[in-house]
Amino acid sequence: MRPYVITFCLLVTFAHYHSYAISKKAETYEEKDGETLSEGLEIMGKDIERFGEKFASRIDRIIKRKTFEFWGDPWTVQGIPLIFPSSSSGFNLGLRVALTNIRRQDPHKLSLESQLMTSDKGRYKHFLKIDYPRAFDGRFRVTTRISYDRDITFRYFGISNDTEVDKALIDRDDVFYQNVRAGPTFTFQILRNFSRNLRIGPIIGFKWTDITAPPGSLLLAESPVGIAGGKTHYIGVAFVYDTTDFEPYPSRGNVHELYFYWYAPWLGSSYDFVRATYTFRKYFPLHRTLTLAHRTLLETLSGTIPFYELGGVGGSSPTIGFGGDKFLRGYDSNRFIDRIKFVTGFELRWDPIVFNFAKQDISIGFVPFVDIGRVFPAVFPLTFSNFHASTGWGLRIIWNSRFIIRADYALNADGTAFILNLGNSF
Repeated sequence: MRPYVITFCLLVTFAHYHSYAISKKAETYEEKDGETLSEGLEIMGKDIERFGEKFASRIDRIIKRKTFEFWGDPWTVQGIPLIFPSSSSGFNLGLRVALTNIRRQDPHKLSLESQLMTSDKGRYKHFLKIDYPRAFDGRFRVTTRISYDRDITFRYFGISNDTEVDKALIDRDDVFYQNVRAGPTFTFQILRNFSRNLRIGPIIGFKWTDITAPPGSLLLAESPVGIAGGKTHYIGVAFVYDTTDFEPYPSRGNVHELYFYWYAPWLGSSYDFVRATYTFRKYFPLHRTLTLAHRTLLETLSGTIPFYELGGVGGSSPTIGFGGDKFLRGYDSNRFIDRIKFVTGFELRWDPIVFNFAKQDISIGFVPFVDIGRVFPAVFPLTFSNFHASTGWGLRIIWNSRFIIRADYALNADGTAFILNLGNSF
């Protein structure tokens, strides 16, 4: 295992140097673009930059110990600085941290996960998530998340499974597909543990969305429902049946999730519609280091639905819809949106390299994957043609079996894309 340890050390050394180089580059960016930035963003960006540099320079101290004691329980802390340039969102700088009480191992006793990230072009991705799987003497699982997002890279391609895209317009950053979506979100769910595998309970969420589209954009030209933004507050119920062996990184078992949402005017929602999301995940152990992972999702919406909710996907890990880094990977985010979504996918997770570095358990994995899906305007007439597919290869760095760094190279009909994110796709 010594070559792997040496390689990992070199990678960490390079990451420290690269973080420093990019941080210096950011200072140059700020000198050039300072006049165009708001005072608040400039101050915030500098504060985060200093914090990011400090974190990057002392990452070896943060991971010095695998666990630490707090309130009599063992905890782990894992984090990574988010430092990268992007042609569409500018220079991004931030930090992602997970603090976990591992008195219980599957999945954990308590988890706090947070992210603070901004860019010099005005992108914000902040959140705080708290997960308490065995609250109130083990009878309930309580999960809450509060976030603020300002997405400047989301594009609008129209509402259909057959929308086309002009890559030349995207490559030169033309305004045709552009729009900006911003606002806070708060979600809360408290699911009753009826058995080790079954939990059921209410969910509630509050979301405010502000939409800005530039003159000459497709969004302004089509003016779909929701172009004025508004509130999409909901109440609903969730049913979850989970038999996986280790929730943070499963190798066997399956999960059935059924979520119902009512975006209700009496709750303050600007729109009246319902969403139903069913997700099935299955994990097949093929070998000690090899797992076949499968996911199928089916979602339907009905009522008066704003276009930006047509692009979303519900469930225990709500996210943007088809495109991006989770569904039909490699396509642009929200590439295909409509009232009904169907997608199925497979990953072959092979984790052949395992070693210990700085008292941390590190695994290196390789993941070929494929996603197939499409959207529909209605159930009937039912069609099985024109499905979209995405395939590719991925690299996984698994830190203490819980913190996963994911890099995917995806190929699809629109081209290729490189994706870097945290956590498994599913």
